[in-house]
Formats: sequence, C-alpha cells, structure tokens
Amino acid sequence: MSKKIIKILITIVIIGTSIYFSFNMIMNSLIHSKKELEVPLLIGKSLYDSLDELSKIGFGLIKDGEEANQNVPSGIILRQNPQASILVREGKIIKVTISQGGEIVYVPNLVGETIRSADITLKRSTLVMGEVERKFSAVMEKDCVISQDIKAGQKVDKDSVVNIIVSEGLPPEGTILMPNFVNLNIEEAKIWASANDVNLDIKTESNEGIENNTIINQYPQPDTNISDARYVTLTISTNEINLQ
Repeated sequence: MSKKIIKILITIVIIGTSIYFSFNMIMNSLIHSKKELEVPLLIGKSLYDSLDELSKIGFGLIKDGEEANQNVPSGIILRQNPQASILVREGKIIKVTISQGGEIVYVPNLVGETIRSADITLKRSTLVMGEVERKFSAVMEKDCVISQDIKAGQKVDKDSVVNIIVSEGLPPEGTILMPNFVNLNIEEAKIWASANDVNLDIKTESNEGIENNTIINQYPQPDTNISDARYVTLTISTNEINLQ
C-alpha cells in the first residue's frame, strides 16, 4: 500500500474520531443543560389531568398498561414510573398504569333455588350472598328463594352482595296470603276467594294475544298478607270487540 493512501486513511480516521467526540460533547452539554425537576404525584389522578399537569412542567406521559381494580374508578392512575418526588431531567417520559374499574358481572336468577344452590350460583358468578330474610309464602316452597334485592340480568361489580328472601312455607292457620293468579283463569281465583271469604273486584282489559278470562294483573302482589283487608282487584283479558 502506498504512503499516500495510508495518509488518506489516517486523515479519515482522525476526522471521524473528531466528529464522534464532538457529537458526544454537544449531546452531553444539551442533556446536562436541562433542569432537574421533581416528579409530581400522579397516583389517584385521571389520565387527562395528569397529562395536563406534566405538559406544563416539561414532562411527557405514556400509558404503560391497564388493570381491573374494584376500588379505583376507570381512568384513574394506579402506578407511575419514576415515582413521585424523584429528581429527573426535564423532558422525562413518565410511564403510568391506569385502572379499568371493577370487573363487571351479570346477576343470575336465584328465584326458586334453595339457599345452598343460590349460594353456589352466586359464587360461580363471583358474587356474595348477603342477608337471608325469611317470610311465609303461598307461592314458593319452604327454603326456596322468593326474591332477590338485585334483579337477575343486572350488571354489577364483581364481589357485589346480593340479599335474598327465602320461603318459610305456608303461614299459620288464619293467615291469608295473596296467591299468584297471573296467567290463570278467573274461575280459579273465584274458587279461592269463596273459600277464604275474600271480595273480588274484577276489571277487564282488551288483549287479543291472551285467552279470554285470563288474569293479566292483580293487586295486591303475591304473598301479601290480606287477612284483615280481604279485598283483591284482578284484571282479566277480553277479546271482545266493542261495536260503536
């Protein structure tokens, strides 16, 4: 290799080395010229408010993930990196993890189930059985669920509490509970009313989709104690067309 070529190569190496070190010096100068700032506390704040706060003091923000959290509303920051109060250079990107809120589940239908069966059904749905109230019932067999305080099909947070009312069976002699007559023929209600000395107020409502004399509404509601009042209003369907 000629001396001329060697000189050219050496010159290129020297120039390249000078450029590299010059670039590093410039970058270090720029980095160290930035102010050191204290990272603010973002935990418990919304993503929008945190972004606004950070932009005003020269920080950036990036969402690093989401997690379901029963106790923290959706969109609220759970964690941050770097942590609050740490001193970092201006322009630092703060990573945050935000809450997705509580896990949502559907409430199952417990009516007609035994207490044990209802408890198992709730646990499978990640729900909790709450208070168990007992009352006499002419509608539901003993130890079966009559009603629940959160209706079936409603959306609730995971681990929500569902209270139930359970049948204690038929009431003592002399107590009259209102049966469920809806969808039955009016004749069945008349037989019951006669046997229990109950007065019936029968109203009619035109409904072509339901068979004549079928009970479509009642007052009071099933299992209401009517021992003292002994007065019941029933609405039955009629397909008759009134001619003018």
